[in-house]
Amino acid sequence: MKPTKCHIHDGLVQELSILNSKLNSLSPHWVRSEQAREEVQEQRETLQAELKEHRRKGHDGKRCPSFDPRVAVSG
Repeated sequence: MKPTKCHIHDGLVQELSILNSKLNSLSPHWVRSEQAREEVQEQRETLQAELKEHRRKGHDGKRCPSFDPRVAVSG
């Protein structure tokens, strides 16, 4: 991950990457894993919403300097 001008943005993106990896590692074939997958998916969706809001107006109501409209929040 390439650092941006915003440490908050970078931290959120790093957390999202970790959750994506965790989600991919949980086997859907295990009943126990299904609940864990749902929990991770919920955390991921919350984090994506937080990242989107931060990009929009996370710096005193202004757009984050790391915002690049060509790059979508991955999920």
